[in-house]
Amino acid sequence: MITVRVPASSANLGPGFDCLGLALGIYGKFSFEERESGLEFEGVAPEYQNEDNLAVVAYRRVLLEIGAPVKGLYLKIDSDIPPCSGMGSSASLFVAGVVAANEIHGRPLDQASMLNLVTELEGHPDNVAPALLGGLTSSIVMDDGRVFSMRSRVAPNVHLCALVPNFSLSTKEARAALPRTLSLGDATFNVSRAAVLLKALEAGNFDAISAAMTDRMHEPFRQRLIDEYDSVRQRALKSGAVAFCISGAGPTLLAVHRVMDFPRRLEQAVKGLRNQWRVIPLEMDLNGATIVEEEEA
Repeated sequence: MITVRVPASSANLGPGFDCLGLALGIYGKFSFEERESGLEFEGVAPEYQNEDNLAVVAYRRVLLEIGAPVKGLYLKIDSDIPPCSGMGSSASLFVAGVVAANEIHGRPLDQASMLNLVTELEGHPDNVAPALLGGLTSSIVMDDGRVFSMRSRVAPNVHLCALVPNFSLSTKEARAALPRTLSLGDATFNVSRAAVLLKALEAGNFDAISAAMTDRMHEPFRQRLIDEYDSVRQRALKSGAVAFCISGAGPTLLAVHRVMDFPRRLEQAVKGLRNQWRVIPLEMDLNGATIVEEEEA
């Protein structure tokens, strides 16, 4: 049996639509074992105990890639990543399946090949790249489907806090809210801020982070789908957040801060809101997907 630990991830980070992503210190553990036939699940909701389970799909995509026969599979999931929340739950499943299949079959795929496969499965690299590689990643997809992903440093004085509500938001609905076209002015706005944001995070320059973590491509349209967005944003900024954005497609929101008691103050600030927002202090994960030793699993 192979167990893979995969971090949660926050994509977009304001202006970095579909290309920036950050691995977070919240994890899912996924255990796989090949069987002679059939599918067996543990820790999986009944509606996902089938061939369409994303981890199963990813596992079998690797078998197709390497020409290995498809057998039965046992899958156990123990995950702290909130589903349908904008924290990379689907990416964690895809990454786990690909990494596990590659490990069980003798590691025929290198890291670049696995990144290409998980991007193909997810549709874009913003969540799967940090989930696989760890850290802050910037990714591009070439015309031939190959993916290039680069890691950037984040200064140790940059801290993060997630706000997770008691409702979910489907990626399909969040995608449908986006405009089909973008003006030249809005495109320039986003490109300039994404470029500055990477250097600002590396330098720990909070004035630059505040200015750069703004967006005109997706956040203005997705805010409307997140109940209490304006109230939470105002409370976060008043509590000391230096920047604020939607995590992935939402509804989780992400605050950047530099004051160690910020999570406590934020928790008090959002206490009376109707969506029971959970405040989760976050560390950045630098390792990405890892094979867990049996005694740790």
